[in-house]
Amino acid sequence: MAIQIQGNSGVTGDIDEARNLLTSDIQAAGYPSAGGFYSVTGFTTTAVAASLATTTTLMSFRLSTGSTRKAYIHRIRVMMSVATAGAAGGVPTVLGLQRFTAATPSGGTARTPDRHSGTKGSATDVTDVRDSNAALTVTSVTFGNVIASTLVPNGSTNVAPAEWVIEAAQATPIEFVAGDGVCLRTQNAGPATATWNFQYNVYWYER
Repeated sequence: MAIQIQGNSGVTGDIDEARNLLTSDIQAAGYPSAGGFYSVTGFTTTAVAASLATTTTLMSFRLSTGSTRKAYIHRIRVMMSVATAGAAGGVPTVLGLQRFTAATPSGGTARTPDRHSGTKGSATDVTDVRDSNAALTVTSVTFGNVIASTLVPNGSTNVAPAEWVIEAAQATPIEFVAGDGVCLRTQNAGPATATWNFQYNVYWYER
């Protein structure tokens, strides 16, 4: 059973059944005066090339260096489909979700985040999201830990796209401070023949 915290202005917060999270942080009733709830989507219209080099950055998402709040990613969904099948028994591309800081990647296609409410909160401080089927330019970018990884499909073009979902526990979302970012980055050299397409959605809140 949830627990409510009461104040002079009524209910000021809810604690979930596990008693470890203010649900007002992730519900519409908990919109902060600055910040809010957001999502962004991107995709490739041309297949990612064969023989893709290791540490190729294909997508980036960065919180503004001037932000006075934090961003909390709670869900990322990536869809990947084979365009050209790889050799039987070949090693597929390993795609990682990796932290970065120090600079903003450039190139590719810039994406515009969606603000989930037009009347609550404020515009997002995630001011740069972009992707490329080849490689983003990462001059002066400092890469950090790999948060998660997956294998890119390497087989038949007749199979359904593979879905990769990174879903953080509500009590422990992936936290970013000003200047922090996250990217989709290859962790190994890609197969010589395999090509593929990808699409992604990122869901986060700021406060």
